[in-house]
Amino acid sequence: PVPVYDFKTTSFSDMIFKKTLILLACGLSLHANFLLAEQTGHKRVISLQGTQNTRDIGGYETADGRQVGWSVIFRSDRLSRLMKKDFQRLEDMELRTIIDLRTPDEVKNSPTVWKGENSPQIFNYPIGQDDGQWFKDQDRMLSSGRFNAEDSLNHFVEGYRSMPKHGLDSYRSLMAVVLDESNWPLLIHCTAGKDRTGIAIALILEAVGVGRETIMEDYLLTNKVARTQEQADILAKEQYLRTRSAGSRVGRSRAPSAEAYFPVVGVTPEMLNGFYDGVNQEYGSMDQYLTELGVDQAARDVLLSTLTE
Repeated sequence: PVPVYDFKTTSFSDMIFKKTLILLACGLSLHANFLLAEQTGHKRVISLQGTQNTRDIGGYETADGRQVGWSVIFRSDRLSRLMKKDFQRLEDMELRTIIDLRTPDEVKNSPTVWKGENSPQIFNYPIGQDDGQWFKDQDRMLSSGRFNAEDSLNHFVEGYRSMPKHGLDSYRSLMAVVLDESNWPLLIHCTAGKDRTGIAIALILEAVGVGRETIMEDYLLTNKVARTQEQADILAKEQYLRTRSAGSRVGRSRAPSAEAYFPVVGVTPEMLNGFYDGVNQEYGSMDQYLTELGVDQAARDVLLSTLTE
């Protein structure tokens, strides 16, 4: 099976990712208030010390004029770097459930160890395989230092197209948890909170009738919240310095550009559209795919009445 993963943090990738985090921590601060919901006073971005991409999906309008409730479903990147104040913040939000979409190796390498007083229940529904061909191809591409923007974008679009089929079981389990109101508030995360989590949130918003344009806006919000262009710039510079220090003849003009790294750390419309293309190809429509996930029209009606207002 061809899985979709967030940026794989091993070998060369791990070195680059760690340097990126250090540089970002030193020079790039997250301005979390720019997404303040003016009419309600709710904040879209949840500012935590140990994450870069934690958000509330409340406030989005549905086709019939309702609004997704705030402080019910959150999305995030990995939780393994949470600080003491972060745990307290999440417990103050009365978080009951965490759904972790990472693979066993990812969980083992960066475990979520709850250090608060009231640990939420944690479900792990892995999407992808640690030794899958898609993952191997990505690691080979990154390690080679010889790829361009078209190569990396095509690689991720291909992975997204495979997700409807290869993520079916995990997304079915996820939706079963989401449909049970007793599990709320809940948080869904993977490693970077952009690919597997991005699709999960898109499915939930689709189920309650949020428009495709709004879903795309929420998906692309990762780029602004996680400052992914800055991350891509840093990765490109690190790769150039690495090849130069190693005595490589690969010059700046041939080393991967920031645009080439962008799909690795960020998201593009083509990526999410690739998922929708895969849904249509494998299942005919989003309605049919949601039914395959156990979210038929009756379940959608219930979710609409409980999750929106």
